[in-house]
Amino acid sequence: MATEVLWWIFAAIVVGTSLGVVFSRSVIHSAIFLIGSLASVGAMYVFLNVEFLALVQFLIYGGAVTVLILLALMLTRMGAGGRLERANGPQAPFALLVGGGLMAVLIGVAVRTAWPNNTSDTPRAISINQVSNGLFVDYGAPFVLASALLLVALIGAIILARQEDE
Repeated sequence: MATEVLWWIFAAIVVGTSLGVVFSRSVIHSAIFLIGSLASVGAMYVFLNVEFLALVQFLIYGGAVTVLILLALMLTRMGAGGRLERANGPQAPFALLVGGGLMAVLIGVAVRTAWPNNTSDTPRAISINQVSNGLFVDYGAPFVLASALLLVALIGAIILARQEDE
């Protein structure tokens, strides 16, 4: 019973902090709300007895990705005169139309998909050895390529942020 109450408390925290990410006026505050949201999802994984996913959620998403987002925010430039550049422009109605169309397509696909029924409520136990073998043996090369791509993107962001105005 206590686990279920904690589950719903963390679910409410996830929804609240996710709304904070979307509706916060400050980008830094949005990133802090994102940390709270990702940490709460990690806590929900703990309640599901999926400790490996909880660890991945805390370390990779809650830590590394959020630090990368904060670093990218710090490297972005302000507009001329130190003012923030306006995010909305003449493309806003077109973006709203494209976003609404994409949402309609995704909802239509989700409604028309024949989802498999849950055959049992008990999760299937997968050992950490199976996960690590799959990650480092079967998908080792894509893992290294993705990390190299992220490193190149970070170096490119630093170079672009440090360029002098012409």
